[in-house]
Amino acid sequence: MSAKPDVIAAGSLLVLGLLYGALALGEGLGTMADSGAGFFPFVVALVLVAASVTVLLQSHPRTPGGVTPPEDDAEDVADGEAAGEGDGDVRWWRIAGVLAAALLVPAVGDTVGMVVTLAISLVLMAKIMGVSRWINAVIFGLAFGAATWLIFVRWLSVPLPSGTLGLF
Repeated sequence: MSAKPDVIAAGSLLVLGLLYGALALGEGLGTMADSGAGFFPFVVALVLVAASVTVLLQSHPRTPGGVTPPEDDAEDVADGEAAGEGDGDVRWWRIAGVLAAALLVPAVGDTVGMVVTLAISLVLMAKIMGVSRWINAVIFGLAFGAATWLIFVRWLSVPLPSGTLGLF
């Protein structure tokens, strides 16, 4: 029996949400009038946990009688796909790669700089998830880094760690 991709996605979101929530609590939430450094990351963690619950609930369709309908694997065979090669397969290396790239942010964000670390993480995630050309992944990462800097540093005046290297 293999794990369903939706359940794995929900579990991954839950683990990330709990990890970010624990890290955010360590930074301090502050109050509504004077939010601490961990307030926004804690909100993100809550959204991740809520998303994991939503994905998990949607992965179990129910009929009005409360009985789960049986799954029909005949469609995959009818399409000529061999067992283990369908779209429902879990690509563990992608999950591990995205988690590793996400964990890069708290691991080196204070040293390298948060905006640079986020941009590099997004480039890696894009390549892991299948963006074919490096230039597209780099443009995506640079655009995300620039948007992060503009929104948080410039518009909201939230100081992000520039790191010991003095980068963004």
